[in-house]
Amino acid sequence: MTHSRPVRQLATAVAIGLATSVLAATSALAAGGCTVTVQPHSVPVGGQFTVSGNFGGASIFIVKGVNTSPSENAQPNATTPLGSSFSVTFTAEASDIGQLTVWGLLPASECGDSDQLTVTASPNTATAQPGPMVSLGFMVLLLAVALGLFGLAVGRRRVH
Repeated sequence: MTHSRPVRQLATAVAIGLATSVLAATSALAAGGCTVTVQPHSVPVGGQFTVSGNFGGASIFIVKGVNTSPSENAQPNATTPLGSSFSVTFTAEASDIGQLTVWGLLPASECGDSDQLTVTASPNTATAQPGPMVSLGFMVLLLAVALGLFGLAVGRRRVH
């Protein structure tokens, strides 16, 4: 089955755009060490948020303030079983309103990480903005499609 040159050019441009998007997304997801994430980063009172990590046996601390560490004798808000990862869901309370730092620490080790959480008094109506890699991948895809369409237009002019 033979295809015209413009169709091949468009297909190549689309394939390059998709491949670039996939590579950008894959490299953005690569990470190592002990990591803790909070999703979503903003919840209203009564809303739920999930603390996840890539290590087990963690002590989870929810501390008032941005980049604030738990005190020396603080009791964890939750502990997780041993294993390779954890995920714990919490419900935000009225006493949590404000900016919080959520820590996941592995006792008696250097393994630990934190993430930020904001608890609001009103429901969260904000929408998450796409990350820079998603935006870059979208722009590359648009450029590839535009170049493919341009190639089709030029090819049609030569045929007529």
